[in-house]
Amino acid sequence: MIVALAAVAGIATLAGCDGRERAGAREAARPAPSRERPRLESTPPPPAGRAVSPGDPRAVAAAQAFLRDPVQREACGPYALITESAAARRAEWVSLCAAIAEPFEAEYRRRLGVPLHHPPAGTIVLFSERSRFRAYAASDPALPGGYAGFSLAAWGLVALPVGDIAAEEIARTLAHELAHLAHRRAFGVELPPWLAEGLADAVGDSAGPAGFAPFEGFAGVEGIRRRLVLGYRSGRADSLERLVSLDRDRFDRGTVSYDYEQSALFARFLLLDTRLAPRFRDWLAAQALRGESPTPNLRTSLASDWPELERRFRDWLEPGLGAGGPLEGRNP
Repeated sequence: MIVALAAVAGIATLAGCDGRERAGAREAARPAPSRERPRLESTPPPPAGRAVSPGDPRAVAAAQAFLRDPVQREACGPYALITESAAARRAEWVSLCAAIAEPFEAEYRRRLGVPLHHPPAGTIVLFSERSRFRAYAASDPALPGGYAGFSLAAWGLVALPVGDIAAEEIARTLAHELAHLAHRRAFGVELPPWLAEGLADAVGDSAGPAGFAPFEGFAGVEGIRRRLVLGYRSGRADSLERLVSLDRDRFDRGTVSYDYEQSALFARFLLLDTRLAPRFRDWLAAQALRGESPTPNLRTSLASDWPELERRFRDWLEPGLGAGGPLEGRNP
């Protein structure tokens, strides 16, 4: 801009000693200024979410070091698969990939109502022995550990033990951990733990060796529903307002904790309730677009208060369970 203005000044100086006559001629020839505002070229916003690595090389190598040779590598839908499993079980993993990993994208979008940006990517490491998985999880304090498996979205890594585990549980865990990778692509920020776990369960809890069952009622979550109902009746399960306030350092830290059960079932309730589901999905979409904290207030977006949400949620779990009040459990 400075160079352009200097060039114009040079032309005016060369036009005459004082520049007034030539300048006046130029003013007469110049068209009248338009009253319309100039149109600015619009730049499309960057994609929401953040890309997932196909598998951080150091993270993948660290996990692979705990596998037994020979190590097998193959595709699992859009993901890479590394396993030490014997050839007899490889057909099972190929079938599981076709049932879970390939339709996962569409299932995630349909259930949660949020778009997935950036291509799906990541590496899945399967351990044929649970003891090897545990040794790997204990090898680095930065790893989250866990009994059934874990994912590291920033590294594009999913680690699962599979050797002595039923195919039904493997399918559910795989879908759950792939959902954590998808959260990064959809939202781009670390979600509150209740939301991250609850949405992952909303996708994973109905997964099985044959694919995804319909998302309805308590199918696939009957066991955790019964446990949470008992927790409310005994007064040991706390409020939903407390649940959504927890950060990762405080989530699931009690001697007896119902945080995971509440997260799975509260997210499911919000996705299935005919009145609340459209508002909840709109709130999720707003979070995905915002891509930063603070996020919009959940209670306000649902047009409800905590006592009402608590009562409706508990009555959904078991008719009459919410009659004891928003924060009180009932003894059997």
